[in-house]
Amino acid sequence: MVGRRVLLLASSFLGVGAILAPAIASDACRTCHAQAVDGYLQTGMGNSISRPLHGLSGSFGHEHSGSSFEIDSSDSGMVQSVDRGGLSAQYPIDYVIGSGNAAFGFLVRIDDYVYQSPVSYYAKRRRWDMAPGFELHPAPDFDRPVLHECLWCHAGRPRTVPHTQNRYADPVLELEAISCDRCHGPTAAHLAAPSSETIINPAKLPPTERDSVCEQCHLGGEERVLNPGKAFGDFRPGMRLEDVFSVYVDDFGAAEPGRFKVVSHFEQLALSQCYQASGGRMWCGTCHSPHLKPEDPASYYRSRCLSCHGADLVGRHAKPADDCVSCHMIRRPSFDSGHSAFTDHFIARRPVAAPPIGRTADRIRAWRSPDDRELARRSLGLAYVRLGRRKQLPAYMDEGASLLARLAQIGALDPDGLEALGSVLLSKNAPPEAGLKQLAAQLLDDALHQAPDAPGRYRTVAASAWEGGDTSRAIELLNQAIAMDPQNRAAYQVLARIHLESNRRHQAVETWNRYLGLVPQSLSAREAVRELLRGEAGRD
Repeated sequence: MVGRRVLLLASSFLGVGAILAPAIASDACRTCHAQAVDGYLQTGMGNSISRPLHGLSGSFGHEHSGSSFEIDSSDSGMVQSVDRGGLSAQYPIDYVIGSGNAAFGFLVRIDDYVYQSPVSYYAKRRRWDMAPGFELHPAPDFDRPVLHECLWCHAGRPRTVPHTQNRYADPVLELEAISCDRCHGPTAAHLAAPSSETIINPAKLPPTERDSVCEQCHLGGEERVLNPGKAFGDFRPGMRLEDVFSVYVDDFGAAEPGRFKVVSHFEQLALSQCYQASGGRMWCGTCHSPHLKPEDPASYYRSRCLSCHGADLVGRHAKPADDCVSCHMIRRPSFDSGHSAFTDHFIARRPVAAPPIGRTADRIRAWRSPDDRELARRSLGLAYVRLGRRKQLPAYMDEGASLLARLAQIGALDPDGLEALGSVLLSKNAPPEAGLKQLAAQLLDDALHQAPDAPGRYRTVAASAWEGGDTSRAIELLNQAIAMDPQNRAAYQVLARIHLESNRRHQAVETWNRYLGLVPQSLSAREAVRELLRGEAGRD
């Protein structure tokens, strides 16, 4: 079974980096909690990540890009291949993401870097198709970085390399699937002295700390912003989520549903009358047990509803009254789910029409603000800038820059804030006399000086230098970024563009060939080299 690959509490016995055999690892908790462990291993969380599945093969074409995909699975593992425009590539699959309740995603590893496959298997429909976000991609490839945040939610303990997007130690995971400590906190004290006093029971935490346990993965929001010096893996049960990071959601109004997302359970639930009338008592554990996969979901969840609404409701309810969820929490496609439907956690008294898919809010808000006012302003400003850049919303970027500028004026802005503010000013089409470019360059240089260990920041400062006409410094900074983070494709892309626009086509080709020395099968890099060589031949 996929769930048997869960590796629970390995480091508690063999030290950091050690991996226990699945049976031994499960026994660590099963000794006292056999029913809970066995039940957990059947749930989606207990099967959050695994090794490649045998017998799952297929092929399909992506009409939008003209790409063809093949998937071959055997006892030796799974290999996925892509063919487009006369170029092809093959990648062995290292990990399978997801429980398969809806779909499976796939991850590949190239040296120390982890990337997402552009294809997924949709279990409900029993077919292969493009992974979410790749549906309209003009040139899908195996080059989408698997961010630390993403793997942290799907795996037990990713071994991340700081200041990179998708670089990991070897092995990538200290533990594979999500383990007991993700919800119950560190286990060493409990193993030494088993007692309810030495382990965390989320249900007994204050409401904010209780909800934070589930929110760490089940509240995606529109943007998540880390506190200065924090990483997503720093969260531990018993903390407030805002001790590590803040989540920002679209503000559609207090009683108006927005777009339905896969990871929006808390947002939708908070709009429900059941939740609002509970006075903070209702939470995920009211209806869900992480240690149980119901054999008859309709009956199980009906019993949870009646535990609050009373059995006498059945006599007054319209018939049929044996499946509450199918009417009051309908399944619907979300705008970010690819090709699957998920349960909408807005508990409606009567079924409601789906909210507009493409709708955008006028503003965002913190799910909960940090207590520190300067930190709250800084994180909200970063959320606006990042979301504005990602969705191409200039008004959001301006709002974020305004918030950050107030902190910069009093010297209370960290390197992430300085970089964000500088990048917004750099993008402005202002006359030279306004001095925005010079101010942007100073902010970006200050950010780099304060945090010289962040490769991505070198790329941002390089863009500023290039904008200011200092091509030599831009090239030097990009080469530094590449030396620190060798598979950062964006740095190669900008460097090749600088060479090309400076009429150094040969150096642009050399830049992409440097990248291909590390990622030899990259279709995008090979396509770039092919186009550059064609252009060179055309000039001759």
